[in-house]
Amino acid sequence: MNKLKRYGFLIFIIGIVLLLTSPFWVWQLKGKKDLDLMIVDKTVPDESYREHKGLMWLLNQQKYRKSDGGIYQENQDYVGYDPKEEKGSSVPESAEGYDAVYITDTYGVYEEDLDRENVSGSRSSKVYGGLEEEEIDSLKSMALNEGKTIIAEFNSMADPTDEKARRKFYSLFNLEWSGWIGRYFPDMTSEEVPEWVRSNYKEQYGKDYVFKGGGFVLVDRSDRLMILNGDDITDKGAIFSTTKKGEEEFGEDMSVAYSYWFDIVEAINPDEVLAEYSLSLTDKGKDKLKGINLPTSFPAVIHQENRQFETYYFSGDFADQPDVPNLYQTSGLPTWRKWTERSGPDEETAFYWKAYAPMMDTILERIHRQKDAPKAKAQKAEVEDGIKLAGKVGSDYVQINQDGKWKDMTIKGVNMGIAKPGHFPGETAITKEEYLRWFKQIGAMNANSLRVYTIHPPEFYEAFYEYNQMAEKPLYLFHGVWVNEEIFLKTKDAFAKENTEEFQDEIKRTVDLIHGNADIPDRPGHASGQYKYDISPYVLGWVFGVEWDPEVVLSTNEKHKGMKDLKGEYLYTEKAQPFEVWISTMMDEAVSYETSTYQWQRPVSFTNWVTTDLLDHPYEPSEKEDMVSVDPNVIKATDQLHTGLFASYHIYPYYPDFLNYEPAYINYLDHRGEKNNYAGYLNDMKKHHTMPLVVAEFGVPGSRGLTHRNVDGLDQGHHSEKEQGEIDRRLFEDIIAENLAGGMVFTWQDEWFKRTWNTMDYDDPDRRPFWSNAQTNEQQFGVLSFDPGKNRTDVLHVDGRKEDWAFKGIKPAFQDGDHALYVSSDERYVYVRVDTDSVKDKDSYLLFDTIPDQGQSTIPGVDDVKTKGVDFVLHMNGDQSARLLVDSYYDSYYYHYGNLLEMIDKEPYAGKKDNGVYHPIRLTLNKELTIQGKTLPFESYETGKMQFGTANPGDEEYDSLTDISVSPEGDMTEIRIPWQLLNIKDPSLKDAMADMWKTGIEGKKKIDSINIGLYETDGKASYAYPALKDGFMDPAAFYRYSWKEWEEPTFHERLKDSYYILQEAYGKGGK
Repeated sequence: MNKLKRYGFLIFIIGIVLLLTSPFWVWQLKGKKDLDLMIVDKTVPDESYREHKGLMWLLNQQKYRKSDGGIYQENQDYVGYDPKEEKGSSVPESAEGYDAVYITDTYGVYEEDLDRENVSGSRSSKVYGGLEEEEIDSLKSMALNEGKTIIAEFNSMADPTDEKARRKFYSLFNLEWSGWIGRYFPDMTSEEVPEWVRSNYKEQYGKDYVFKGGGFVLVDRSDRLMILNGDDITDKGAIFSTTKKGEEEFGEDMSVAYSYWFDIVEAINPDEVLAEYSLSLTDKGKDKLKGINLPTSFPAVIHQENRQFETYYFSGDFADQPDVPNLYQTSGLPTWRKWTERSGPDEETAFYWKAYAPMMDTILERIHRQKDAPKAKAQKAEVEDGIKLAGKVGSDYVQINQDGKWKDMTIKGVNMGIAKPGHFPGETAITKEEYLRWFKQIGAMNANSLRVYTIHPPEFYEAFYEYNQMAEKPLYLFHGVWVNEEIFLKTKDAFAKENTEEFQDEIKRTVDLIHGNADIPDRPGHASGQYKYDISPYVLGWVFGVEWDPEVVLSTNEKHKGMKDLKGEYLYTEKAQPFEVWISTMMDEAVSYETSTYQWQRPVSFTNWVTTDLLDHPYEPSEKEDMVSVDPNVIKATDQLHTGLFASYHIYPYYPDFLNYEPAYINYLDHRGEKNNYAGYLNDMKKHHTMPLVVAEFGVPGSRGLTHRNVDGLDQGHHSEKEQGEIDRRLFEDIIAENLAGGMVFTWQDEWFKRTWNTMDYDDPDRRPFWSNAQTNEQQFGVLSFDPGKNRTDVLHVDGRKEDWAFKGIKPAFQDGDHALYVSSDERYVYVRVDTDSVKDKDSYLLFDTIPDQGQSTIPGVDDVKTKGVDFVLHMNGDQSARLLVDSYYDSYYYHYGNLLEMIDKEPYAGKKDNGVYHPIRLTLNKELTIQGKTLPFESYETGKMQFGTANPGDEEYDSLTDISVSPEGDMTEIRIPWQLLNIKDPSLKDAMADMWKTGIEGKKKIDSINIGLYETDGKASYAYPALKDGFMDPAAFYRYSWKEWEEPTFHERLKDSYYILQEAYGKGGK
C-alpha cells in the first residue's frame, strides 16, 4: 500500500511538472511550417528593431521557418536600414524565393535619430527612407505577375514617399489616403506629444498649446492640426473593432483600444474593410470633424482579394511592439496574454495581444496554405471557322459566351471621356493609376461595360488589361472610332478623300492597339505611344463615328444620289442612302482588316442620335432636328460576319424638342402606370429596329445650371446629385422595361473643359479646363465629381459651421462686435461668411463691385442708403429666400438676347450706366418655337435664385444645389456663388466680362479684386460695412478681396450620391 502511495505521489508530481512545463514541450512537439516572408523596414535608427520586432516574434512563436530551416532574426532578415553599417537597401525587383511581402515601416532614418538626441520629437533632415516609385513598381509586379500577397502598414506611404509613388501605392492596395494621420494621447502634456505639435498649433491658430488630459491630435500632410480635447471627447480613445466581414475572416469579434499613430484612409471598395477605428467623441467633437469633412470612423484593416493576388493594409503601427517576451518557445502564450492584458487607451501592449497577434495568426496561416495555389486562367474566346469571337448579337441583346454557351447580357455601362481638370482632352493626361482606380469603382458599381469614344493613351489599355486579370467579373469595352468633325463639317461630304482616308487610318490604328500591336507617333491633340497590351478578348463591340451632323448627312446623300448599295464581304446594304453606304463601307473595311490580320471578330455598330433616327417627328419645331435619317436597319451582315450588328443611340429625355410635345410620347404609360415621354420614345424605337438596340448614352447632369426642360421634370440640369441618381435610375429602368439591349450612362467623370450653348458666350473657351463652372451643366454629367481642393478637408463646405474657416486660417475682412465678414474662393465658387447677431427677420444685402467705372449707386428696396459702383447685390430675406441681382447695364442675358438678338423686349434704360435698375440673373432655355401652327414664347429661367441647405457631403441632408447655409444658432450665414454668376469669364486669370456695351460679350477685363460691402436691416435698426456717413456707404472702404491666379487647378475625386443610386439600379436590373 505504501508503495502504491509513493507511486501515486510520484505520478502526481510528474503530472504537475508536465502540466507546468507543457507550454514548452507542447511547443517543441508542434510541426514547423515553411514560410519565406520578405520584411521591409526602413525605419531602423537603432538596434531595437522595434518596427518589425513584434512581427518576427510572432513568426518564430508560430514556428514559421525560412526555407533554409532557420528562424527569423530581427537584426538580419529584413530589407531596409542597417544601423550597424549605417546604410540602407531597396526593395528587390522580384520576390522569387519569398511567399509574401510585409512592409512594416518606410518613414526612414533622420539625422537626429542617429545622434540619439531627438527625444522631443523635433524635425530633422532625412538620411534614408520613403518608398521609391521603382520599388512600388516592383511590389506591383510581385503581386500581379508572381501572385504574392503584399502586406503594408502605417507608415508605408506617407512622408517622405513622394506623391507619384504614393499614387501607385494607392492603386496597389485599392485605397486612398486622406492626407491625415492621428493619435490619441492619454496625457496631452506628456513628452510623447511631439514638439512640432505644440509649435504648429501656435503658428496655425495664434494660440498657445495649453491642452491637458487626454486628446486626439490629427495632422494633415501640410502639418495643419485639428486637436480634440476636453468636452470634444470621451475617455475611450480610438477603438479598433472588426466589421462583420472581419469577424468571418478572423473567426472572432475584436474590439480593443488602439493607442498609437494611425492614418485616415478610404477603401476604394468598402466591402474590403475588415476592421475600423472609431474615435470616441462627443456630439460636439463629431461636429467639429464634420466641419472639416473628416470621418469619425474609418478603415483600420483593408483586405483586397482578386483573381491574381491579395493585399492587406493596416492603417496603424501594428507590428511596432518593442516589449515582446524574450522567450517565444512557448505554446499558448499569445492566448494567455490576449485574455489577461488590460485594455484601455493608456495600455500600449493590449492591442498587440488582443488584435494584432490573432489577426496575423489567421493571415500567416492563409498565406502558408495558399502559397502554392495555381494562378487564375485567362478568359478563353469562342472560335467559329477559325475566327475568335469576342461576342455575338441575339435577337434583342448582345451576347457573351459562358461555359461554351452564348447568353444574353443586358448592357449596364458607363461612358468615359479622356480629360481631367487642368487639361484639354487632346493632352491625354489621365494616369494609369487613375484609370485603374476608376475601373475598380465602375466594377463595384455593378457595371459590366465601358465605352470610350476614341483612342486613349497606352495607360488606359494597360490598366484595363490589369483590371480584367484581377476582377472576378470582367468589364467589357465598347470601343469607338472617332471621325475628324472639323473636316467632316468643312467638306459636307462623308466620301471626301480627306474624310475617308483619315477615318480608315484611325480604324486600323484602333484595331491594332486593342491587340497590343501599335506604336502611334506623337500627333497634336491625339493619344500616342506604344500599345503592348492585348485587350481584344474584352472588347465586346465597335461603335464607329460620332453624332452625325444632319446637314452633312443630307449633303452627302444629295451629292451622291443614286449610289448603289454596298456588297461587302462582311456587310451589305439594302435600299440605303449614300451616307448609310459610306458608314457601312467603313465598318466592312474594319471587320475585314481585323479578321484577316488578327482572326478576331466582335459585334459592330455606329453612333447615332435622336436627331438622325429612323422615325418621322411631325412635332419637331426645328427643321434641322428631323431633316434626315441614318437607318441601321438597311445594313445587313453576311454569313462571313459571325458576330452581327446592333444599333447604338444617344437618347436623352429632354432633347430634341419634339420629345416634349409629340402626343404619342408624352401620353405613353410606362411600366409604372405613369405618363413617360422617354419610355414612349424607347417603345417606338424598339418597334422599328430589326437588331438589338443599345442606348449608348443616357443620363442627366447633377448641376446648378439648366439648359433644357423636360415635360416630366427630367431636365438637363438643376438637379442635386441625389436627384441625378434617381433620374438616371428611372431612365435605366425604362430601358430595361422596354426590352432594349441595355444602356450606358453618360458619363463617368465630370468634364471641366465642356461648354453648353446657354453659357458658352460668357466664359473664355481657351481656359475652361482650369476652373469648374457650376453654371455649365455639361461639365457635371459625371457620377464622379472633381471637387476643388487637394483633398476633402481642403474645401469650404457651406453647411453652417465655422470649423473649416478656422482650420484654413481665413482671417476676417472686418470684425465689429457680433458682426464679421470672411471671404475666400476656389476653382468653382466665391465663398462669403457673414457673422451677425441674428439672421432671422432681417434683410441682408451683400454688395459686389467687380469692375471699375460702372455700377449702381443704390441698393434695391433700400431708399435711404447711397453708394457707388455696385455691380451685383445678393439680397437675403432672413433664412427664407435669397436672390442675386445684377446691374441692368452689366446684365449679359439682357445684352445678348435683348440688345443683340432682339429675342426679348428692349428696355430704354438698359444701355445707360447707373440707371437705378437691377435685373434678376437669367439664363435662356429656348427661343420662340412654332409647333403644329402654335407659337410657344421665348423661355428662360432665373438662375440667380439661391437655395438654402447644406453643401457638406457628410451631412444626411446634403444637397449639392445648396447656395446658402445658416448656422443652427442663427447667427452666421455661409454663401457660395458660382464665378460666372458674377460675370467672371476666367477666375484663374482674374478675367471678368468688360463693359459689354463697348466691347461686346467677348470683351474681358483683368480685375484686381472683388470689392464687397454689407448692409442689413430689420426695419427698425440697421448695420452697414463700411459704416454709413450721412446715408452713404463709401465704396473705397469696401473690403477688397483678391486671390492668386493659377495655371494648375487643385482638385480631388468624390463619388456622387448618383453613383450609389446607380450601383443599386445596375445590381437589380437586366440579365
